[in-house]
Amino acid sequence: MKKTKYFLPALLLLLATGCDSFLDEQPRGYALPETTDNYNGMFNTNNFMNLSMEDYTYFFSDDMQLDQSCIDGLTDAFGYSSLDPESVLKAFQYSQDIYKTTANCKAWEMCYKNVYTFNVIVNGVMSSTGGTQAEKEAIRAEARISRAWMHFILAQLFAKPWNPDIADTELTIPIVTEANTNVNTFERATMRELYDFITTEMEESCPLLEDRPDHNMRVYMTTGYALLGKLYWMMGEYEKALEPLRTAYQRLQNEPDFHLMDYNALMAKYDYRELTATELSNEQMVGDDDFLLAYTYANPEVLWVKQNPCFSPYRFWSYGLVTWYLKPEVYALFGEHDLRRNLIPTKFPDGEPTPYPVGCIRDGLSPNYGVDMAEVYMALAECEARVGSEADARKVLTEFRAKRIRTGYEEIPATVQTRDDLVRFCWEEQRREFVGRVHRYYNIRRLWNDPLFQDQKPISHSDGTNTYTMSEENLYLQLPEGVLKWNENWR
Repeated sequence: MKKTKYFLPALLLLLATGCDSFLDEQPRGYALPETTDNYNGMFNTNNFMNLSMEDYTYFFSDDMQLDQSCIDGLTDAFGYSSLDPESVLKAFQYSQDIYKTTANCKAWEMCYKNVYTFNVIVNGVMSSTGGTQAEKEAIRAEARISRAWMHFILAQLFAKPWNPDIADTELTIPIVTEANTNVNTFERATMRELYDFITTEMEESCPLLEDRPDHNMRVYMTTGYALLGKLYWMMGEYEKALEPLRTAYQRLQNEPDFHLMDYNALMAKYDYRELTATELSNEQMVGDDDFLLAYTYANPEVLWVKQNPCFSPYRFWSYGLVTWYLKPEVYALFGEHDLRRNLIPTKFPDGEPTPYPVGCIRDGLSPNYGVDMAEVYMALAECEARVGSEADARKVLTEFRAKRIRTGYEEIPATVQTRDDLVRFCWEEQRREFVGRVHRYYNIRRLWNDPLFQDQKPISHSDGTNTYTMSEENLYLQLPEGVLKWNENWR
């Protein structure tokens, strides 16, 4: 695939000045773009690729458990993280009050900073000089989708999951569509207003996108449909998700710049065994497409990079730290022929066995909040199964598993017989594929009231002494004081 390129935009927004609104560090002014190339160049900045923020919902996952050694490791690791150790422990304990009163909310700041720039593009590119109508429309469409996705990311953190029964009255986050830092008062949108805005922006924009990418920092047509399908899937709107997911999947069959990594080929040099901490670290450093733990921006499966370089709990192989353990029952979900299990070390860097398996990550050291190929396959398979297209679901799953499971064992088990069996198997496959990533929290949100998954409750994890149980109030974060202090009417 084409590696991510590092460009500065032709005209940089000035993002360093202060602000006295909830947008916090938004710029007071910007260099005014004039040409279509100027607007196009505004996308090519690492500020968009690097979504540097805290995400305490990561530690809501019931895949993990922390003992005192993990707590010590977390504290030691925070020289490499945007997270506050005290807030992490509160999140792990399912506290309702996670942010310190003096803390800025970097997620809120970063997403709305991006929104500001996307608004400049959306509202100005059509009157720019030098480009064709189609070029301008494609740039505007990319900015609209990017702006919508920033709103969606914030909704996953600070709003209840999509629920049409409460959508007309439940308040979420503000919809911001103007690049105007002189506006100091914002109203929170209802859930329906927010999701209508997001879905409309994305539905209208996908057909206008460029056909092929320059690099995976940019949204092109396949990426747009992948994001739209992921959006509907995470909303639990499975029938609506099918068309964009099918479109993305079909386009990926002839995609020259992206491909699924084949673990059968890549693990042959390790004789298909568990990798050591040193080997995992070395895998990060390989300079071509044939590595198991690709840096997010260079991962051939990542369609759109929205990586968080300021947060990774996976420092143990480089620094000798354990930041959390994987529950043994989650480790047991991996069969003996599942090559993904080999990326979950069960030994410390010095070779001593860990008391529990240690989670690992397959999209590099940085969590990605964009979209990747695995999400397209996983979401499409589940949606096909839910609407009764079981043969199509099985085809997609088997095709994907052929890249992750030892050859000859990729077929779906014979015990998976009914439609409900297949839906649950899709969910199990997601737990295996996305282990150690924030997807578990998103799935808990999505499936909290799903009748097929009520037997998964209670959602809980342990520190070795105490057990903490998740409640419905933990499906989103309370707005932090750093946001509320600018908007007293939101309390």
